[in-house]
Amino acid sequence: MNSLRDSYRSPSPSHLIARLENKFLSADDSWWTGRHPLHTRVIAEVPLALYLNYLVRKSYVTSLAPNIFRPLELPGSGDTTLFTILLFTMKRARPAWAPRWLGAFAPRIFQSNWRFYGYMQTPDSESRNAVLFVRTVTNSLALSAFGRRLARCFPLRRAQHIKVAWTGRQLAAAIEAGGGSAPELFFEGESERPDATQDFHNGFATYDEYAHWIIDQQLSVTLWPREYVVQDMHLDFQQARITPLRCLRCYVSGVEDFVPDDGKPLDCFVVENLRVFLDNIYAVTDSGGK
Repeated sequence: MNSLRDSYRSPSPSHLIARLENKFLSADDSWWTGRHPLHTRVIAEVPLALYLNYLVRKSYVTSLAPNIFRPLELPGSGDTTLFTILLFTMKRARPAWAPRWLGAFAPRIFQSNWRFYGYMQTPDSESRNAVLFVRTVTNSLALSAFGRRLARCFPLRRAQHIKVAWTGRQLAAAIEAGGGSAPELFFEGESERPDATQDFHNGFATYDEYAHWIIDQQLSVTLWPREYVVQDMHLDFQQARITPLRCLRCYVSGVEDFVPDDGKPLDCFVVENLRVFLDNIYAVTDSGGK
């Protein structure tokens, strides 16, 4: 199964919920297509986020959206570009205009974004740094409905269970599809000193500078039939702590077309105590209207 091409399928054990969820969320061509994405400016806390970073085939990424997105070119890398699987937990989400205490009532959400790095071609022909979302996974039905229909800013699949957590010096993360169309993922790693010999790190003065660049991608693009949707956000690193990891075990389904056979990431790390600010979401139709 290639999860990047699979249609949406509910993981709910309830036949009624699964039937309704599939009926209203399975089609990629939404009845909301062409309308302004529904959103407000949001602030949220990300206490823990895992980054699995891969070098993958650039030609595969180029074929996805040649008129919209151009993959990152790495020095001396030939036909390779950068791909990251991000798993995180988010809490205390609230509208930017709301008092901080209101965030205490927001549910904790687990989410995973799968993204290629590169450049977005804007309607006015300007090229801007961006990431291309090819899959987002969550355990939240509400976020699935929001991301696939109202805001359309995430190419969502819903999993039955997602986790990312420390146990001593080891970090474990998993995505369990539970019968839905979400991909499966399992990761175990332990904290270690960064490997200064990694070629990809050499363009940065420190490991933290490299990790900061991986994390701080403000524009994301999601492709849909007849339009693409752009999400604009920024991050607060003031209290953030970055920890490099050594991969002990890793398995990811649905990425066989472009990820190396062993499935192990080139590099991985954890960041703790980020704050996320969603600033804007807009849609661009095939005709270039915004």
